[in-house]
Amino acid sequence: IDALEERIAELEAAEDARAEAASAPWLPEWTERVRIGASASAGYFHRGDVSPADSDGFQVWDARLFVDAELARDVTLGGHVLVRNVGATVEWDLVRIGTLMNQVGELYVDFQGIGGSSWWNAQVGRFQLPVGESYLRYSRGYRDNPFVSNAVGGPWWWDEGVRLYGASPDGRLGYVASVSSGDTRFNTDANADPQATLKLFAEPFPWLRVSASGVVSGEIGSATAAAPGALWLGETWAMPIGAMSSVPVVVDGAVVPDGPTKLARTWLAGGDVVLRPVDGLRVWLAGGHYRIETAGAGPYDRSLVYWIAEAVAEGGLVSPALAPVYVGVRASGLTTGDRGRGYLLDFRMAETLGFDMYRLDEYAGVVGVRIGDHVRVRAEYTYQDVALVRGAAAAVTSPRGDEHVFAIDVGIAF
Repeated sequence: IDALEERIAELEAAEDARAEAASAPWLPEWTERVRIGASASAGYFHRGDVSPADSDGFQVWDARLFVDAELARDVTLGGHVLVRNVGATVEWDLVRIGTLMNQVGELYVDFQGIGGSSWWNAQVGRFQLPVGESYLRYSRGYRDNPFVSNAVGGPWWWDEGVRLYGASPDGRLGYVASVSSGDTRFNTDANADPQATLKLFAEPFPWLRVSASGVVSGEIGSATAAAPGALWLGETWAMPIGAMSSVPVVVDGAVVPDGPTKLARTWLAGGDVVLRPVDGLRVWLAGGHYRIETAGAGPYDRSLVYWIAEAVAEGGLVSPALAPVYVGVRASGLTTGDRGRGYLLDFRMAETLGFDMYRLDEYAGVVGVRIGDHVRVRAEYTYQDVALVRGAAAAVTSPRGDEHVFAIDVGIAF
């Protein structure tokens, strides 16, 4: 909600500024209602042996383009407000985690202030799934991410459907809900039942924000088509056991066949707490449980538990001269909670560790410097620890379970 309200305020401020300024006579009228933005980061990355990516090198880590347009204001009928504002947003997801994506991110029409109420707003199209607080660090939110990387297991991803959101006039209570196709892929519905999400949040004090989120979906996939669920936890999602990987699947110490391609249902319950005890200090705690149930017999149902603990402190806490500087620490993890049954906890390890991962933990530290309003330099160190299920050491192609990653990048946004 914070990000959505901030975007509304930005569009309204831009409209007021355009109204006060003289229009360039050679520009068409529609240019006064369109705003173009972008964010990108590039730098040097050094990795260990678990990741299949190149160990060292310069990379463009993230790049995306945004177009926002105001389509109508104060739409009325018979003297009654129908919609306060109608806008449109398009995101071009160019590069993510150092990989060329060249795909559609968010793409929706936004109806703000339906009936003149702050409680009713709707987006129709493709949007970020409103689950927890982690999704606010992706897409447009990446430009404000204090870290180079994102937390392990944080819920996010895009899907097509309808998203509703609203808040009380003072912003202390609100909700975000959605109904979407339930498939990871763009404009694809692989025999998937709709997926529904609901997030409730409250800000009882200026220094405290709490939210609770839930997700439920029905059948995904079929007997002949693999099921790719829409919701991601970090860099994994609901999928059949054994999909995307040639690494043997080990369950309770023995190799078993790949699981059914059809999922019967999935659901998630999670919560987030954001604390700002003093100006310049932000603490974020999150956790949740994601259940994936297959449509067949065998040891293929999985429960995934994620947790996140993060603190970011501004240099201004020490001295005004250090105001552009900040430091942050983060610990996060994702686990099946069962040493006998694993899961592909990061799709980038599909051909090294496969579905034999019992636990994936990451511990990160970052130092950042803001240069004006549009440039940021970050240096991050991450220690990644992977634990395998019992009996999997002989099956995987990369038995080593830890990795050290160092990254320094320059990010821009406008």
